[in-house]
Amino acid sequence: MSNGEVIEHPRELRAAAKRLGQAQRGRRKKLTARIHERVANKRKDRNHKLSRTLVAENKVICFLKDNHRAVAKRFGKSVSDSAHGGLRLMLQYKSLTGGTELIFPENRNSTRTCSTCGALSGPTGLAGLKVRQWVCGACGAHHERDVNSARNALIAGAGSAHEVSYAYA
Repeated sequence: MSNGEVIEHPRELRAAAKRLGQAQRGRRKKLTARIHERVANKRKDRNHKLSRTLVAENKVICFLKDNHRAVAKRFGKSVSDSAHGGLRLMLQYKSLTGGTELIFPENRNSTRTCSTCGALSGPTGLAGLKVRQWVCGACGAHHERDVNSARNALIAGAGSAHEVSYAYA
């Protein structure tokens, strides 16, 4: 998040992987389906609680416009297990009733751009994805990759936010 708070990934699928593998090798289809259902229910419950908290605590939410299918295809189960697409949908309908403005800014270079000075000086390429912390070459600011990306999303979203002004007569 842009305030520096990091939400840990509970990895529900990884926690159930051993039991799921045993059920699949034993060809127990009903047990396999039940384990998958439990994992999905835990994931949905986590995302419902997180989206409710985010909508209740914030007036504006900027959620980067990622192509989750393409990212999951490249990086596998851990991306699918995070269920960002489901979280995005939950935020969309909950923000309508919660009075929160939801903005989807573009994510191009969001992790490489310095949120302090705007210089494009972060790590690049697939090898650069392993680099979780970096220092800006232009201003010397120290960045944690995900927090920097969240701050850049907020900066980009603030430019497209609708400001409401009230005139009192």
